[in-house]
This record gives sequence, structure tokens and C-alpha cells, in this order.
Amino acid sequence: MRRRKRGQPKLEKRSCEICAFDRPSALNIHHIIPRCDPRSSNDNHNLAVVCHTCHDLVHAGEITIIGVYSSSAGRKLMWFRQGEEPPLEKEFWRVQDNPLVLRKKKS
Repeated sequence: MRRRKRGQPKLEKRSCEICAFDRPSALNIHHIIPRCDPRSSNDNHNLAVVCHTCHDLVHAGEITIIGVYSSSAGRKLMWFRQGEEPPLEKEFWRVQDNPLVLRKKKS
């Protein structure tokens, strides 16, 4: 795993980037590309600030994170819930195939 680039500001844990829960002590840093994947890094574009509940939902496959994008308002985490339409076409996803994200099997 690559280290964060020099001079890159540390990601601030202010609120969950999915549900906006704002208690810093309950927030986690999630690696979008898992740490065990050789493509993983600690750069801010590979990190998401999420609350414990949303973090569990990401690992359960209920929420899919497709990447961090720049917007006029700053950093924007792009994600969607299982059963919803993604906010971007798959060809524009930062993480197109992430086999390490666990998916719940449909019954």
C-alpha cells in the first residue's frame, strides 16, 4: 500500500460522507480500495469518512462507494444503495471492479 503524498492535507473527520452523522468519535476512515489490494493507497482520493453504521453497510454490500470526485463545493463522495441507480455510468467510476467488497447473496 502506498503512503499519502507529501503535502497532502490529512482528511478531516467532521461528518459521515454518506449520512452526515456528525459525532467525530463515531466516525471511521474507510479505504475505498481495500488495504490488502496492491492498488490501495492512503491518498485522500481512496479514503472515505463514514460512521460506524454506514461502514458496516459498505462491507455488507448494502452501500457501494464508487469514488471521490472534486466538485465546486470541494470533495464529493459518490455512492449508492443496493437496488438504486448509480449516480454515474460505470465507465466513470473510480473503482470499477472491487472483488473484495462483500456482497449479500440474494435469496
